[in-house]
Amino acid sequence: MDNHIMLLLNAMASVLSGAMIIAALLLLWRKSNSEWLLLALVAESGSVLCRIALFVVPTVLNTKPILLLIWPVTGVLLAVGLLGYAVVESNRSR
Repeated sequence: MDNHIMLLLNAMASVLSGAMIIAALLLLWRKSNSEWLLLALVAESGSVLCRIALFVVPTVLNTKPILLLIWPVTGVLLAVGLLGYAVVESNRSR
């Protein structure tokens, strides 16, 4: 398969999976209004925006190297938000 097609499919799968995570977080957040889920939602949205930027403008890292810091931080914030929500919910059900 052509390398460009593989790159396109990879980028589309990455953005699609991020969009599905955002949809799941949004559904959970609407039900609970948890600040932890809101943090996770904002973080995953930022991560998806970074992925889109890297696909649309592959040279963006040359002009905006801050993305190399922002993208991993959004992953950490997503994990913190999900962990915070899980801890609060598990303590609530006891």
